[in-house]
Amino acid sequence: MNKNPKILDCTLRDGGYYVDWDFDESTVKKYLSAVAIAKIDIIELGFRFLSVNKFYGASAYSTDVYLNSINLPTNVLVSVMVNATELIQYEHGINSAVNKLFYEKKESPVDIVRIAVNVKEIEEVFEISEKIHDLGYRVFLNLMQVDSVNNTELSRIASLVSDWETIEVLYFADSLGSLNSYSVENIVDSLLIGWSGAIGIHAHDNKGLALSNSLAAHMVGVQYLDSTFLGMGRGAGNTRTEFILTEMRSLSLGDYYPDAIFPLILNEFSKLQRRYKWGPSIYYYLSASYGIHPTYIQSMLGDERYGPEETLSAINFLKPNNSSFFNIENMFRASLGVEGDEDGSWFAKDWAKNKTILIIGSGKSTERYIEIIKDFIAKMEPIVLCLNVNDIISSDIVDAYVTCHETRILVESEHYSRLNKPIVMPLKRISNSIYKNIEDRVEILDFGLKVEEDSFIINNNGCVLNSALAFSYAISVANAANANRILLVGVDGYEPSDLRQIEMVDVIKRYNNMQDCIPVTAITPTTYPINQKSIFDPDIWN
Repeated sequence: MNKNPKILDCTLRDGGYYVDWDFDESTVKKYLSAVAIAKIDIIELGFRFLSVNKFYGASAYSTDVYLNSINLPTNVLVSVMVNATELIQYEHGINSAVNKLFYEKKESPVDIVRIAVNVKEIEEVFEISEKIHDLGYRVFLNLMQVDSVNNTELSRIASLVSDWETIEVLYFADSLGSLNSYSVENIVDSLLIGWSGAIGIHAHDNKGLALSNSLAAHMVGVQYLDSTFLGMGRGAGNTRTEFILTEMRSLSLGDYYPDAIFPLILNEFSKLQRRYKWGPSIYYYLSASYGIHPTYIQSMLGDERYGPEETLSAINFLKPNNSSFFNIENMFRASLGVEGDEDGSWFAKDWAKNKTILIIGSGKSTERYIEIIKDFIAKMEPIVLCLNVNDIISSDIVDAYVTCHETRILVESEHYSRLNKPIVMPLKRISNSIYKNIEDRVEILDFGLKVEEDSFIINNNGCVLNSALAFSYAISVANAANANRILLVGVDGYEPSDLRQIEMVDVIKRYNNMQDCIPVTAITPTTYPINQKSIFDPDIWN
């Protein structure tokens, strides 16, 4: 094991993805004091972004003016990071980009500049490293997504970088969080074929292996180890500084004092974690396993429109679609899930001709008014459609269950046989394995569904919708079946600012803009902009 580890804490840089690099001034002040007492070797205080049309805090730019204003500790080296892609694509060229971002080292509090580069752009980074090196800075190079290239290519890259003679430390970043101790050792062995200098690791915690991977890397000669307070960093986060310092001290590797950072972690950073919810989870584990960029997961977890089902569905969509790089268009396509097909094998035409269809949702009002709902069904004999499996409602009073989201179908498929009622679902949106599991046990009414942006089209055997919502799918079935009216219970809605509410309001507007759509009336309380009556109103019982 290397006897001289160097801990580089990049909390204010990597953690900035959650707060737009806008940390509270008091938190930064406490952080600087804590890292000095803890004797951390290097602190990376942020990025040096070029100008962007969005508000970011001070750590996005980490200017010399800002750094000189925050009372930097004298016993800790200071680093900033640049993204190679940003400099390569700068319209006035790399030299102009570097000159825009950096003065000569003698005029700056920055000691180290780290260049983050995807391995596919490595050939274009020499000019960046040479320019920054000539300005007097120590230059470290971060190779991102190293698991996307083979060992031979890694060795070639390491040899190429060695020939530049501008790079002091060669880092590899576990960008997708997919590495383990075995793959870490292989990467280090491959780099050492072409590189004789110091090596660093930036580990991500998607599989809960960041600490063990950092320690494994150190065991095979990696000297520089990245970490962040409480693991705060993009996606699942990073190796925790408090853990790696404690491990180093227990191994007598360095004069670190982790106790100095514990109060800050237990107070300010614990509050931030409760708010932003970074850290390992099943979603990040799956993203690492399937080669999905963690920004997809982070984006979904921060978006109220994505519940567990939507997130899992998006992961299943992204899995086979080369999603190791984040792309906003891919993100939108993932939010729609499987495209599907509007042509199903079941023709709903006249299935409910001139009858009332009662659609039952899972809102709290279903349980509150369950007895009067039962009385209404017994007297009025509507065709009852239940949105997904709902244990509040006995299957005895349900005519069919309606479901269209592939993840919900997967979760609930084991319950279908006990319901002993038809299930309306779009078969082309589910996998063969799910279908084979239910085909002999359940009567399936295959009403097609295709998901397509800005759509609400209803055919006799399927529909084209903006999203796979059971509500819009059910009212499409009711229209295709030629019902004379659609009544809703248990479709309660959300607060006005809730993104689920906004999505449903949009769906309702699209529906109402259709020609000859069947009137929809909620007869239990709802916040949706739907015609409302009361289940206690005698007129409803006629």
